[in-house]
This record gives sequence, structure tokens and C-alpha cells, in this order.
Amino acid sequence: MIRQPDAVVIGSGGLGASTAFHLAQRGRRVALLDRHDIGSQTSPRAAGMVNCVRKSDLMITLIKIACEKIRRFSADTGQPLDWVHSGSLKVARRPQDTEVIAGDVARGRRMGLDVAQISPEEASRLNPFLRPDGICAVMRVGDDMYFDPSQVAVGFARSAADHGAILLPHTRVTRVLIDQGQVTGVATDRGTILAPVVVDAAGAWTREIAEASGLRVPLVPTGQQLFITEPVEGARPDLPMVRIMDAAVYLRPCDGGFLWGVYEEKPRFFEMQALGLGFHMKDMPLDAQVLWRAAEDVRVQLPVLLQAGVREHRGGIPTMTADGQHILGPAPGIDGFYFASGCNVAGLSISPALGELLAAWIVEGEPPIDLTPLSVARFGDSSWTEEQLRNDAAWQYRHFYGAA
Repeated sequence: MIRQPDAVVIGSGGLGASTAFHLAQRGRRVALLDRHDIGSQTSPRAAGMVNCVRKSDLMITLIKIACEKIRRFSADTGQPLDWVHSGSLKVARRPQDTEVIAGDVARGRRMGLDVAQISPEEASRLNPFLRPDGICAVMRVGDDMYFDPSQVAVGFARSAADHGAILLPHTRVTRVLIDQGQVTGVATDRGTILAPVVVDAAGAWTREIAEASGLRVPLVPTGQQLFITEPVEGARPDLPMVRIMDAAVYLRPCDGGFLWGVYEEKPRFFEMQALGLGFHMKDMPLDAQVLWRAAEDVRVQLPVLLQAGVREHRGGIPTMTADGQHILGPAPGIDGFYFASGCNVAGLSISPALGELLAAWIVEGEPPIDLTPLSVARFGDSSWTEEQLRNDAAWQYRHFYGAA
């Protein structure tokens, strides 16, 4: 075991591995820990879709940084990343959602994105698998892309190791050690590691580690699942992705077929401790009926979902917050304790930017841009109830695409 690095990063998913890479790139001695194999849990099971038109100027700024870093990923890390600049189509089927589309277009243009409202017929010409029937409005986003989710966390971690970081898979952190308001290291099932800085980027286990260390953090581990279809004639990699707002259904090309999923109204929440120490994401219970119900909901617009055979059914456990925003930065009142979590089903795509910004924050003492809206301090005195948190998180999950 490494005895005293400059920083310990707990969790080697996209956010943790990106933070470790950017710290190591800045010359810091880093230990990147994971209770399983490096980069093996929720991150490689994500959809890998990049959505540039976010709900705030800050989030658009961050995702634009992330997009540029995705394009430069191989040059920066020396690791492979397969990505496709496909663009996307955001679809409104209800009159009230056309107002959301109009607001998205206006905000996107103001922030310098390639966006436009187009007709349902034009959208169908761009992606013939999307039928125009029952569609009120469509936003075309030229900036959007998708990538292979299995390559991001592993790539960052390997490059971090190339820069001197120590990778410690199969090392379970039991708590963060804190003495008089100062982080002193972590206790693990393999011994103690002393360090003045610890980043809790443990994904679904973020809250468990924080609470074992005396902190409450309002995160809910939330089940997410998707299908990858068998090859479909006419499915090209450059077809724009599709997002149907009110149904919260998404689709993108994948290996000659399509990858698609849904953010359902009643997501399944998990207590990670109850799943046991040996739980692995590959063991997550799946429910195909959730996906088939979603396919029925959008059968008029995306009939291919009911027609294509299923090649793979997989799932992961992202973390949702009550306001749908990430949690990034220091824990109030504890020097050296940082969070990189609250992925809100969009953490992998933005992880290149958040990891870089958090590393700069740790090294330089302040972030390069104002990240106050992402601070855990925004949740105040932690007086929220579990029921309130879960209700709010479920709403954020279902309304990820901003449906009215």
C-alpha cells in the first residue's frame, strides 16, 4: 500500500478517474482506489451520449469544455476513445413542451451552440427511424455527440498511472479519517492511507462513505437500464440521436443497431449497504418490462424499438440529487474533503471537464470558474427527509429532458 500520497481519490468511474488524471498531470502524487476493478461499475454501462443544451449557462459552459476534451481525449491521455459527432434531435410531442424547445433554442444560440427548431418532417429526413406523426416540435442540436462509455474511465485511469498515480483496485474504503476538521487519510480493508486530500467520487457508494465519515450528502443511488439492439438495416453511425421529451426515451446508433433507454417515472432506488459488500453492477436486478412499456409509449415515433431484436440488456446505478445538479467541490467545515458525485445520469459525458476543474480547485485553492451552484453547501443544514429527497430525485430523473 502507498503510505502518503498528496491525494486519495475514492472511486474510479468517470468523475474519479478524470480527477485523478488531472491531479497527476499537475504533478500530484495520487492514489486512485476502487472496491472493484478500475472503471468497472456504472460508467461503462452508461449510454455515452453528450447533450449540449443544458438547463443553465453554467452547465452549457461545462459541457462545451467536456466536448472539446472528448475530441482531444486520445491526444491528451494517449488512450483510445471512439466518438461520433452525430448531432441530435430533441422531440416534443405535447404543445406545452414546444415552449421548452423554444427556450432551449434561444439559450443554445445565446451560448454559441449550433441549434435550430426544425419541422417534424425535416427531423425524419435527418433520421428516418424517427417518424413525424404526433410530433409538435423538434430541436436539432449540431454539437451533440456520443462515445464508447467503456473507454473513458479506464483511459483516464491508465493515463493517470502513466503520470505516476498508483491504482489500487479491490480496495474498499471504510471511512475518511478526519482530525479536528482536517482530512488525514482513509481507512480501507487493506490498511490506512495517509493523505491531506480525499476526493469522494465513489458513485453509488458516495453517500455510504460520506456518512461513515460523519457527513450527510443528499444523493440517491438510482437504477438505470438500457437495451442495445441487434443490427438494423439502415442504422448508420452518423444518424442523429433522438430524445423524446415527455416519454424521457433516448436512442443513438450503436454497433450497427441502436442503444436506447428511458428515464421512467418511478425509478428504483437502492440502499448500497443492503446490497452487501460483494455487490457488483453486473449483478444489478434488471426489469425489461420497464423498457418495453417505454417502447409502446413511443411506438408511433420510434417503431424500431419494438421491431429490433435485443442484443444486450444492461444497467447501472447513477446518483440523483434533489435539484438535478452535480455535487462538486469541498465539504464545508472539513479541510481537504472534496466531492465529485451526483452524476444525475449525465456524469460520464461531463467528467472530462469536472475532473479538470476539481483538480485545479484542489491544487490552486479555487476553481477556474465559479462553481458555487454545484457546491454541496447549497443543500444547507441537511434537514431534508429521505422521502423528500427521493420524491425530488425521481422528478429530476423523469424530467431530465426538461419536459413541462
